[in-house]
Amino acid sequence: MALPNIIQVLLPKKKPTANGASVTGTYQPQNNANVLTAPTYRNHLADLFTSRVSNDARTLLKDLIKYDSDMSATLHAFLTTAATELQAYVYDAQGVLDREGQKQLDALFSIMFKRNDYTTGFTFTKSLREICEDFRYMLLLRGGIACELIFDKLLLPSQIRQLDLATIQWRETQPGLYKPEQLPVGSNKAIPLDSTNIFVKLYRQNPTEIYPESIFVSSINTISARQQVINDLYRIMQKTGYPRLEITVVEEVLRKNAPSSMQTDESLMRQWISARMNEIAVSVTEMRPDSVYVHTDAITSNILNKGGPGTAFDVTAIIDVLNAQNQAALKTMATIIGRGKSGVNTASVEARVFSKSADMLNGPLADILQDMLTYAMRLQGYAGYVECEFAPVELRPDLELEPQRTMKQARLLQDLSHGLITDDEYHMEMYSRPRPDSSPELSGTGFYEGSSNVDASNISPNSDPLGRSITPENSKSAKSNTVKKPASK
Repeated sequence: MALPNIIQVLLPKKKPTANGASVTGTYQPQNNANVLTAPTYRNHLADLFTSRVSNDARTLLKDLIKYDSDMSATLHAFLTTAATELQAYVYDAQGVLDREGQKQLDALFSIMFKRNDYTTGFTFTKSLREICEDFRYMLLLRGGIACELIFDKLLLPSQIRQLDLATIQWRETQPGLYKPEQLPVGSNKAIPLDSTNIFVKLYRQNPTEIYPESIFVSSINTISARQQVINDLYRIMQKTGYPRLEITVVEEVLRKNAPSSMQTDESLMRQWISARMNEIAVSVTEMRPDSVYVHTDAITSNILNKGGPGTAFDVTAIIDVLNAQNQAALKTMATIIGRGKSGVNTASVEARVFSKSADMLNGPLADILQDMLTYAMRLQGYAGYVECEFAPVELRPDLELEPQRTMKQARLLQDLSHGLITDDEYHMEMYSRPRPDSSPELSGTGFYEGSSNVDASNISPNSDPLGRSITPENSKSAKSNTVKKPASK
């Protein structure tokens, strides 16, 4: 039997559960009023050294990713850089780009990410951009993503429910055969998730383990060490870093001015002297820096650390080491979190490496989206499949990329003219949509041959950033700006 004949789509034996089987992280079944408890917003006061012992790494990271400066800056940089455009392609069972399937996918996108039913009142419908950003957030926080595709009564996808992998536990029924269960926070009853509409993808995990960990987990110890040093430096500055007033009280003068009833009782004299010293200390402590300090000859004032002993201790090297450790643990570059010191060339290399790292976040995201969309399409009777990919991360301005796009268009037009690609493939590559019905079919017609052909030897994105060298020989547009190379003898 030929291999294509045994490849077939096996649909699920039962329909997905209405409204889904999983629960969200905010759902509180014990709350009869269904009013969600608002947070106290006081996590910034939590002591990392105390919580590091009492909480596990997942709970710590959930707080640190919001309240630690380096980690939140790294998260912001990853999410901003990786936010590129999604491109989804529909192929039929033979692997050919399908126009009708693409239209069906566009209809599914409209159902899933645009509000269509206005009879239900308020509906919190997330856009595709928001869902992709949520997935990237969870990839960094948990080391993987999990979700449930929710269907309505007509078997149309209505919602993508994000699941926290920290609430997922696994059963290994056979070697390498894993089944997920969800254990909600505050509950001892696991919810089975052995369903075809549950999807899980992991990001750079140990292949011998099933429970994922965040790529930021190694930063907990470095953040803790750095915070301890910073706290010590704060205490040092309070002690020696700022001028401190020294008050000397002449005890002989106090004794002479003490009441006569205390002259013969030494214990009462000590109590009286201590009370006067406390009064002086309170008055000096509450004194403003610009106030005038007037005192008698019983008091002598001076500056305790007027020599600046705090400047003798240089902590720059210590902070640099801690910053480098933190940067390594966060998988980011010094330039990204504002600590670059090595010049423009190093900053460019670091930005390029970071852009590649951010690009990798879109891999699991594209995989889980294409699995969900393929599943939804097949439930509608479509035998093909969906492939998703995200545009590569590009740090250059959009207008600066126009010459490169023009060169790409010229190459694709030649392929289209030769019949190497179809019209739909050309339009999907250039415009991320199929060929419009009003556009003529040009594949294999040779329309780009002869005098209109572009000489590829004159194309260079480096020596010609404006793309003038791709102008055809007989073109009148911008011909005066085209730099011609002298003919070789």
